[in-house]
Amino acid sequence: MSNSSSFVSTSPGTSACHGFSDNTSLGMSPPQSSPPTPWRGFSPRAKGYNPDASIALVGIRGTGRSTLAVMASGALGFRLLDADQHFFQVTGLSRAAYKAEHGAVEYRREELRLMRAMLFDNPTRAVIACGPGAVEGTGQTWLSEYAQTHPVIYVLRDAEEIKRHLRVWDTEAISRLIYLSGPTHRSLSNFEFYNISDSYGQVADHVSGSGQQSPRSLALKRVEHDFLELLFRITNRDHHESGLYHVSHGTPSLAPEHRPFTYSLTLPMMDVDNAGPLLRDINTTADVAELVISLREMRARSLNFDEPVANFISRQYYAVKRYTRLPVIFNVQFDDSCPRQDLVYYLRLIDHGLRLAPEYLCVDLSCGEQILRSIIAARGTAKIIGQYTDNTVLEHGWDNPALTAHAQLAERLGCDIVRICREAESTTDNFAAKYFIQSKSADFKIPLIAYNTGRLGRMSCYLNQVFSPVTDPLLRSITSSPLNDTLLTIQEAQKALYSSFLLDPMYFGIYGINVLQSLSPAMHNAAFESCGMPHEYKIFQHPTVNHLRHLISDENFGGASITAPFKKEVFALVDLTSPEAQAIGAVNTLIPLRSASIDSLIDRNRTGPVAALYGDNTDWIGIHTCIRQNLSPINGVKRRTTALVVGAGGMARAAMYALLRLGVRNIFIHNRTLKHAEEMLRHFQGYCSKNGRGSQSRSSSRSSANSAEGTPDSTTDIPAMTLLSSKSDPWPENFDRPTIIVSCISTFAKDGQPSADTSLPADWLASPTGGVAIELSYMPLEPPLLKQVREMSDQGWIAVDGLKVLPEQGIKQFELFTARKAPGNIMRDEILKAYKVRGGNGAE
Repeated sequence: MSNSSSFVSTSPGTSACHGFSDNTSLGMSPPQSSPPTPWRGFSPRAKGYNPDASIALVGIRGTGRSTLAVMASGALGFRLLDADQHFFQVTGLSRAAYKAEHGAVEYRREELRLMRAMLFDNPTRAVIACGPGAVEGTGQTWLSEYAQTHPVIYVLRDAEEIKRHLRVWDTEAISRLIYLSGPTHRSLSNFEFYNISDSYGQVADHVSGSGQQSPRSLALKRVEHDFLELLFRITNRDHHESGLYHVSHGTPSLAPEHRPFTYSLTLPMMDVDNAGPLLRDINTTADVAELVISLREMRARSLNFDEPVANFISRQYYAVKRYTRLPVIFNVQFDDSCPRQDLVYYLRLIDHGLRLAPEYLCVDLSCGEQILRSIIAARGTAKIIGQYTDNTVLEHGWDNPALTAHAQLAERLGCDIVRICREAESTTDNFAAKYFIQSKSADFKIPLIAYNTGRLGRMSCYLNQVFSPVTDPLLRSITSSPLNDTLLTIQEAQKALYSSFLLDPMYFGIYGINVLQSLSPAMHNAAFESCGMPHEYKIFQHPTVNHLRHLISDENFGGASITAPFKKEVFALVDLTSPEAQAIGAVNTLIPLRSASIDSLIDRNRTGPVAALYGDNTDWIGIHTCIRQNLSPINGVKRRTTALVVGAGGMARAAMYALLRLGVRNIFIHNRTLKHAEEMLRHFQGYCSKNGRGSQSRSSSRSSANSAEGTPDSTTDIPAMTLLSSKSDPWPENFDRPTIIVSCISTFAKDGQPSADTSLPADWLASPTGGVAIELSYMPLEPPLLKQVREMSDQGWIAVDGLKVLPEQGIKQFELFTARKAPGNIMRDEILKAYKVRGGNGAE
């Protein structure tokens, strides 16, 4: 973004320039040695590379190639090949030493030989961090050939960050090198990644309930998330396999374009630049973010599509990914009245967008059929949104035959979605747009989006069901975009739906024996209010499940959070259960369905007779999420990763399942009552024998990808599960010390002290790289184990209290209740507020 680490663009002899200048070509002229690259048409990208295909990373020194390669290797289970390390391992000398001893000619010959062997002798299951020889001379030819069947990723970084990392050169020299080397790197690669650095203090989304900030060992978590998301997308793996957006779940998982009332957060690219780091404060519940690039603005600021333009767009794209954590629609605004040179510029922008591998790419249907076919053929894994904007005035309006014709063209050419827009001339146009959707949708197999633009068209935007454009209150406050007056917020759109009686107010609640002090009502009611939903979350404290039978007969009942000891009893009431609830043997989320099909889970917020009851379990998600977010990259789950679960009750079972879903192969269980631990052990041994490790089935290619260096296969590897009968037992010699510990011991504060000693032997905490320890109990907020672990923070240990876990499972419950994305940050904040208001009391 455009603050301390913003886009840097310089040509030889100029100083670093932050953001766009008012002069043409971003305030500089291209060097004689690097003219604007001529347009050669689209570079086709595979719909999905073989998931086992090796991946190569290129870029100048200091961009983080080697670190990213380590992350990719660990996440994918691929071998790691670093060109510099490989050169030393084979020759016994560093590059500089070899050149000094053998001369430049012999050094170059050896470098090329080793580079070719690295690439072509490792066609599968390897991550290759290429050296400088890959983009010089013969190396270019080989790398270009390699890119035909393998992902080759160009890695960029801010010049200031490269300088800070290398501690050599100056920013101007680095910027010049980026500018001069960019065309070559881009010509030899098919994707690119912008490594955006976060300063310490910006690492944690939130401090813990006890005020502890995330440690420095998590400084690379956001970069890891961004990069792995790109890798999973371009290799056509399931995003959820890495837990990138939400953890994969057994409930119907539909793409957002196939769900009712989804929203697209509209982000003009210049607003992203102006907003800078403030974007991280957006708490959007949008389903996608749409990065809108104005062709006219780009042409006004830079006559040529050159390296500074490309670098700027890449940085803004990855800034949006970083701060919204949403799938992105890459949209370049174009109209058929633009001159020919603008069309070429538009196509360059579209081609660059494909290099970023966005989830969605918007193309203008007025470009012509031949161009559209070329774009669609080159789309890779991106879904194509064919857009047509009707600029005709009145006369036909939404009856204009051109609207239907363009929608038919989009479907015929292979677009995944079609979007039709026109500016509203009067409020009656909104009813016409709604009728257009109702009358035409059945004629298309792809989702149809149709709405009016402008202030008069806002009604059609909230009536439209797919990717309705929205803004955010924060954007309204920090930008002067004209869109602020024409777009609704999600809260406004949702309120309009309920006010129009298209959706119905409902009530939800927490059901249990001892729930009067529950923090859940504060959390869920704050979420409802934030989203513009008139729902209410109540407390139902009863000694038996009998009253629950009364609730589920109420047409206005929306669902309930079930607490102990009723999580097993509720199984007898439900008609349908998730695989997760079956695996854990408990239901903590009860949802009434208005039809007998499980598909009705996505059609929520409507009252009516209850046709069936659905049971789910989200307890494991809170544990899974907190482990994933707090496990440092060096402790990423591998085949030798070891975890420890303390306890054998219902939450311990949820912890076991969470570990299985994370891919942990070695799990130890310690419980005071050995009998209960043995029962839990037998349960999961039986479950794993029948179902694999508990993860949902994945593609067969995933199995072959899991080499000895990486994560074990979820469907064939049965983990080792072992009991530790006493805290006095030494840690077993053949297993690594645990890097994941989940304590599921229920405690309460007694005279200001915890009711149980949850601390562990020092020998069990002797992992040389530390790890993450989670205490599910938060009464008191710092039980003995967390106190013990926090005192070891300098050894890499990270402590996670129960107030971090509770909202993570509640977030998934909210989404099951409403079929809407939850306002996660608000729910996390509200839990902490409610806990403090009650003086550290609260029970679930």
